[in-house]
Amino acid sequence: MSYVKISGLPASSNLNSNPAQSIFPTVDLTLGQTTKISAQALGNSLYSNNTLIVGTGGVLLPNTVAQFTGLSGKYAQVSAQNLNAAGSIDYISTADVGTDTSYYLDMGLNNSTFNDSTFTVAKALDGYLYVQGGLAGQTANLAIGVATANSNVNFFAGGTLSQNIIMSINSSGVSITKSLNVSSNGITFSDGTTLYSNTSIQSAYNQANLANSIANTAVQNTATIQLQTLRLSGNLIANTPGQSISVDRITSNTATFNQNLVVLGNLTANTLLGNVFFSNVVTTTSQSNSILWTTQAGAIAQQTAQLWYYSNTQSLILDTDIPGDRLSISKVLFFRAFNSTGATIPINSFVRLVPGVTANQIPYIALADATNSANATVAGFVKNAIANSAYGFAYSQGIVEDFNTTSFGANGDILFLSTTPGQSSNVAPLSGNSNTVVQLGKVILSDATQGKLFIKNELREAYGRTNGSLLYAFANNITASNTVSINDSTQTLTSNNIIANTITVSGNISANTIIANTFVYGSATANGMVTQLTSKSTAVTSNGITGQITTNNAALAGQAYVTFTVNNSYVKHSNDIIILNVQNSVTTPNPYLVGVGNVSVGSFNVTVYNVDSGGGSSHSDAIVLNYAVMRVGN
Repeated sequence: MSYVKISGLPASSNLNSNPAQSIFPTVDLTLGQTTKISAQALGNSLYSNNTLIVGTGGVLLPNTVAQFTGLSGKYAQVSAQNLNAAGSIDYISTADVGTDTSYYLDMGLNNSTFNDSTFTVAKALDGYLYVQGGLAGQTANLAIGVATANSNVNFFAGGTLSQNIIMSINSSGVSITKSLNVSSNGITFSDGTTLYSNTSIQSAYNQANLANSIANTAVQNTATIQLQTLRLSGNLIANTPGQSISVDRITSNTATFNQNLVVLGNLTANTLLGNVFFSNVVTTTSQSNSILWTTQAGAIAQQTAQLWYYSNTQSLILDTDIPGDRLSISKVLFFRAFNSTGATIPINSFVRLVPGVTANQIPYIALADATNSANATVAGFVKNAIANSAYGFAYSQGIVEDFNTTSFGANGDILFLSTTPGQSSNVAPLSGNSNTVVQLGKVILSDATQGKLFIKNELREAYGRTNGSLLYAFANNITASNTVSINDSTQTLTSNNIIANTITVSGNISANTIIANTFVYGSATANGMVTQLTSKSTAVTSNGITGQITTNNAALAGQAYVTFTVNNSYVKHSNDIIILNVQNSVTTPNPYLVGVGNVSVGSFNVTVYNVDSGGGSSHSDAIVLNYAVMRVGN
């Protein structure tokens, strides 16, 4: 290579893909040597932390990062251009804590097809200058001004000449160089341009006076004012502030009033479906007390607080803020509720009230079920799902319509509360004594879109029980006894065993056994009839609520007594009461006294005493004793 002149080297339009293989000739003027350097070494030497200086001359200012110097009789420029038509070109100054989204100054220009929904302050080909701050509440001001005394900040538009300056700001204040002048010639700008001539102002004034005269005459002599269009940017006010405006008839496509409007006749829109909106409607006995709605044959778009007449249901419909809850007034009772359960209440659910209300006195609700009395207190039906911590509507009674009811059953099916929370069934939940039977309503129409349910919550404690069943409380529910029944025709109570805390009888009771805490009566069982063997002191076993004991006829000396034990499994407590008496007439007069002692669980003692009222003689009698057990407790 040293044998070839530089001017004789072949030309190359690019560098080798390996920069170490591209060599440049160099001359070191200090050493006076001709050397070589690779493209890689050249690139490495160009990358440094030194100041970037482009061009020669100029003043190198302190703390300069980059300096561009030019020499031109017109202007020198540093140019940046984004060739994507949808983008923009920006010059950014970023603070030490700045990021791509905070704490920077942006000066830029939008390209020809720029369209950014997040930056609509400037359109395509618009320039902009703004400061972006960071933390909420922290200011980020943009300061524009001049620091030299007696200097102006000029605002210009329409050109770049001095006459295009429309406003100047300096230390003395603000100067608007192109202002409005009002004179006998009309309204002109300070540069002489006419805005309105005196002739046009006078013509407008004359037209206004003519319109005012016509309007005053019409109001004074005409009972009805008919206008194709009345547009008011301000208020329509009576002569005296605070007074109302009263007319016999107003006909208009659109009329808006901020104050009172009293209509003695008809208030009619020009078109059949024209709207009339009121912020307040007040009627008295001297005014019309009825409102006639236009009949809607089909459903219209839902709008919160909209009230309209639906011919399909022949009722007024009130639209709520919950999509799908369009309340049919006069056909259903409903209430607003709040879901605090922690989960969504699904569509088509039956709910109950639970403790607690919101700050605005809206009750909390949860899913109802038939597993016990507390959960079965149904308050209403939820047609549309209610998210957790959200409001919704529950229908407590009436016809709920226009939704999918195919899952409830066929037309005419009676609905009952299910043991599954929130759900219903066309079969009453009779399995188990703990379930509560609640009739929820009836399927009026089973349909996928226009279904109808009749909602009415009723407790049906005796539903499914046989006629004559005796209902009693069990686990806070009402259930039916399997062993007690009443003959409807004879009104007779039949039972093998009745146990109760208290029995009150106005007539007769016939039963083998009746046990009560405060009353016991009944006939002895077969085991209750016993005869004492061997002697009058021999123990006997007589199991029965009542019974009869025939003693042994062994002799009992006068002024003597004998005691024997009666074993009886119906004696349940030591404080049970034993009633005992002598049935048969033995020796006359009767020489025997009997008593009961040592009552314990399962037995009591009987003492027989020969008082020998006839002269102290011994007697040998088989004494018949009747007894009854009065139970104290269960």
